[in-house]
Amino acid sequence: MSTVELPGYRVVPGARLAPEEGLRNDVAAFLGRTERGPLAVPVRVDSRRAHAATFGGQPAGAATPRAVEAYFANDGQVAWVVRVGSGGAQAAAEVELDGDPLRVSLPGNRLRVAATSPGTWGDGSAVRVTYRAYGLTGEPELDVRIEVPGEAAIQRNGLAADELLDAIAASGLLTASFTGTAVSGSGVSSGPAARTWTLTLANGVNPAVRADDYVTAAEEQGQVGEIALLCAPDLENDLGEDDQDAAIAMLATAAAAGQDRLLVLAARTLNPADLAAWRARVATAVPAPAQQRAVAAYGPWLIAEDLARTTVDRYVATNPVGHVCGVISRLDRERGSGWAPANALVSDAIDVTTGASAAEQAFALSEQVNLLRCRVGGGLEVWGARTLDTGDGRHIAHRRLVHRIVRAIHRVAEPLVFDPNGPLLWFAVVRAVSGVLLEAFRSGFLAGETPDQAYRVTGDETTNTPERIDAGEVVCEIEVAPAAPMEFITLRLTFGAQGLLEVVEQ
Repeated sequence: MSTVELPGYRVVPGARLAPEEGLRNDVAAFLGRTERGPLAVPVRVDSRRAHAATFGGQPAGAATPRAVEAYFANDGQVAWVVRVGSGGAQAAAEVELDGDPLRVSLPGNRLRVAATSPGTWGDGSAVRVTYRAYGLTGEPELDVRIEVPGEAAIQRNGLAADELLDAIAASGLLTASFTGTAVSGSGVSSGPAARTWTLTLANGVNPAVRADDYVTAAEEQGQVGEIALLCAPDLENDLGEDDQDAAIAMLATAAAAGQDRLLVLAARTLNPADLAAWRARVATAVPAPAQQRAVAAYGPWLIAEDLARTTVDRYVATNPVGHVCGVISRLDRERGSGWAPANALVSDAIDVTTGASAAEQAFALSEQVNLLRCRVGGGLEVWGARTLDTGDGRHIAHRRLVHRIVRAIHRVAEPLVFDPNGPLLWFAVVRAVSGVLLEAFRSGFLAGETPDQAYRVTGDETTNTPERIDAGEVVCEIEVAPAAPMEFITLRLTFGAQGLLEVVEQ
């Protein structure tokens, strides 16, 4: 069958270029409760399946797994997840292995199996170990079957005694160990031809979640340089208002200090009274402009499918931070960090929780809250791209462009931190930074008709005074003019005395 091509344009799908290593600006971090997984340890996942393998499914009352699902549904590509909490207990079981003479030797006469992480998710898991005195080779063999609720069963046959523990650990969900006194194989035909032991895990306890746990999780995510977007979907459910505000202040301060990530918050409703009260709390928690331009707020919440199936309703109110981070991540790869992440369709939701009049929308925008709206015939979309700052740092596109430049500066400047402090080093830094800014200019993210009008890089004797040289510092001042509006943002790059690289916005 032939196809007639008419004059016009064609859309040809093609593979996206992978972001350059070390310069990703599209990776999100999720801090919150999950069904399972290590506590306070950032884990990198690149798909829904990878997330489920480590952190499990969607438990009732937890918003983070749903947010991660929405992130990948909106074409997010890579995420870091930090399970928040402390304490708890792992589900476990133990069984005695001795009794009748066995032909197999074991390090202990008791086998203990435990879940890899605390929580009730491991309760009901079953491990069945079958012993055969004579296998196909004439030697004793062990079979093991592992059944974890919600996971596919795992069966391993024909194992030697020293392979049993590794076979259980290979599930990634359970660990095993021998305890007690050693069992010496008789090596004779006496004893049972076959025997089976079954362990059913129980007594798992979910971790507690306190304000200190969010502090720990925030500190851990701060050590991951790849993270560019940050959210805490369970914050509203886990903490009281005072602790929520303290956590927001801490996350915003960390984001502002690093100059390389954006904290995403969500207002539940656009009702003027409720929204004004919420914004007043956030304004108190994030009072400084440097903090405010590191935070973006969206509202209202969305109506999305309840993956936990906790109610008779299929669709429930859902925190939209995962949806928003997914949209920003996708647009960053498609357009670049200098484009506003707005006027983009949102997937994995069917509507907003509450409609808003034109006056309510205008009030939300005046409070620096970006709208999520559902237009008839237009679909559900992000509408607005501003931070909480009302001054020069109000545009998300400008902030994320700065984040992208800061990441690039770190990459090109960090290898130079131990070079001799002199004109050759200054020139190397200026050249490397200029190359990064020239790339941004050619991409259309900076204003001006020539590079001289778009950016300035100064690293000479005027910025590196004898006092700074004696202190072991190298200073390079960088000025950039975002495409619109025409305004300069000044960054100061400093090599510290202990070989530390610091980028400070002035």
